[in-house]
Amino acid sequence: MAGSGYDVDPAVLKTQGGVFGDIGSDFSAAAKKLKAAVGGDPGDAWGKDDFVGTFNDFYGPVAEGICDSMPHLGEAIAKIGDKLEAMGAHYESTEQEQHDHLAKYAATRPDIAT
Repeated sequence: MAGSGYDVDPAVLKTQGGVFGDIGSDFSAAAKKLKAAVGGDPGDAWGKDDFVGTFNDFYGPVAEGICDSMPHLGEAIAKIGDKLEAMGAHYESTEQEQHDHLAKYAATRPDIAT
C-alpha cells in the first residue's frame, strides 16, 4: 500500500535529543534559582500582618511543592533527550546494517539490478 509506514530521520532524533537535554538542564537551573528566590518565610520579607499570615498558609505549601517537583521535571526532560539520541543512533545503526546486508546479498545475485 503506497504511503503506509513512516519515515525516521535519525539525525533529527539525535539533534532534538540534544535540544531536550539542554532544556532539561536549563529547567533544572531555573528551578534552583526559583527555590533560592522563594525560599524562606515570606512573612520575614513582607511583614507580619493577618493577610501575610493567611497568604503564607496557602502559598507556602504550593511554593514548596513546585520547588520540590521542578528539579525532577528537569531531569525527566533531560532523560527524554537521552532516549531520543539513543533512538536516533539505533535507527542509524539498523539502517546501516540493513544496507550492508542487502548489498552483500545483491553481490551474490548479479542478475538483480541495483
